[in-house]
Amino acid sequence: MNTANPDKHIRKEIYDRLHNSEVNTLTFKCYDTNVTSANDDQYFLIGTQLNQPLNTKCNRGWLNSTEIQVVVRTKKNTGSRVLLDDAVDHVLTELDSFSLPVLSGMKVSLSEISIENELVEDTQSEIFYTKILRIETTIN
Repeated sequence: MNTANPDKHIRKEIYDRLHNSEVNTLTFKCYDTNVTSANDDQYFLIGTQLNQPLNTKCNRGWLNSTEIQVVVRTKKNTGSRVLLDDAVDHVLTELDSFSLPVLSGMKVSLSEISIENELVEDTQSEIFYTKILRIETTIN
C-alpha cells in the first residue's frame, strides 16, 4: 500500500512560498491551473502534476513531478525578458530546500528543479513570455 497522493500538499507548499511574491517591485500572484483576475501581467501558474510509485520493497512513497509556469506579459516594444528571468531566479530560490510540513505526514527526501522550456507568444499589442519549470520530488 502506498502513502496518500502528495499532489495537494505539494501545490499548497508551492503556493504558500510563491503567492504575492515581490520581484522588481511587482507582485506575482500564484494560481492553480487557471488564471483569473482579468489576466494579471505577471504570475506563477501551477500546472500538471505526475506521480509514480517508488520502486522499493515496501512501495511506500512517490516520485512527483510538478510544473510551474512563470508568465510575464508586456506591451509591444516596451519590455524585455529581464523581469521573467528575475522571477525565475526568485522561484529557484524560494523552492530550494523544498520540504513539506510535518502535519502532511510526508517527507521529501530529494528535490530537484529544472527549467524545461521557454515560450514566447506575440500578439498584435502584447508579448507573453513564459518559462516552464519542473520540480521533481521523492516523497516518503
